[in-house]
Amino acid sequence: MKVYISVDMEGVACVTHPNQTKLEGPEYERARKWMTAEANAAIEGALEAGATEVVVADSHGHMFNMLPDELHEDALLVRGSPRPLTMMEGLDETFDAAFLVGYHSQAGTPKGILAHTYIGRLVYGVRLNGIAVGEPGFNAAIAGAFGVPLALACGDDTVDAEVGALMPWTERVITKWALSPIAARNLTPKASQKRIHEGAKRALGRLSEMKPWALETPIRFEVDFFMPIQAYVTADIPGVERVAERTLAYTGADMLEVTRIWRLMINASLGEAFV
Repeated sequence: MKVYISVDMEGVACVTHPNQTKLEGPEYERARKWMTAEANAAIEGALEAGATEVVVADSHGHMFNMLPDELHEDALLVRGSPRPLTMMEGLDETFDAAFLVGYHSQAGTPKGILAHTYIGRLVYGVRLNGIAVGEPGFNAAIAGAFGVPLALACGDDTVDAEVGALMPWTERVITKWALSPIAARNLTPKASQKRIHEGAKRALGRLSEMKPWALETPIRFEVDFFMPIQAYVTADIPGVERVAERTLAYTGADMLEVTRIWRLMINASLGEAFV
């Protein structure tokens, strides 16, 4: 049994402030240790439940956050950027389950801890076939394109609600309860790791109940930017439609094509290769 684990940082227990998630932040080094430890908890739970191969993707920011020397020795680590499937690079149809660890809710979520969608200063909202999604939904759709179900999602209580609304069968672990976008009632790191470990085991024990979140194709992708100039400079990509002052759309054959175009949109609007 093969398990894929995508690990972000904002949903990790006790991470509540931007200065913990940026390379130059005074608490970044501590946060990346907690991030690596939560990944280890998911890996260990998966192995105990019968996984024979585990691939872990460092999926936060520049994607050089996790500490390889502290990661479980039996896991393979995907790190670095840019990469074709961004936060889900390394996943394919040979996997049996996907986990999302340390995830946050989509931009605009009330109280969502450090909530955003991909690039906080860039994106106001994203839709797939008219369904509003954040990073959990978008990445679950990538997994679904390979026939792989999202079996586990870990983050704050707003992530629990967001994932549960789309995929009620997914096992979910709450690491903290949002009080405001930068405040939460947190599990301690060790308590969170214990719950993730047990959640991973439960998820694989319930794998027969899981369903891939496979969207009907072709897929209509829409993105709302914060500023009109961001949409303006991105609209020149072939096939992209400008449907409103700040909104672009693209219809792709599948999620792999949509993801490629999304990467181009981000890079064009930022003026640099970011993901």
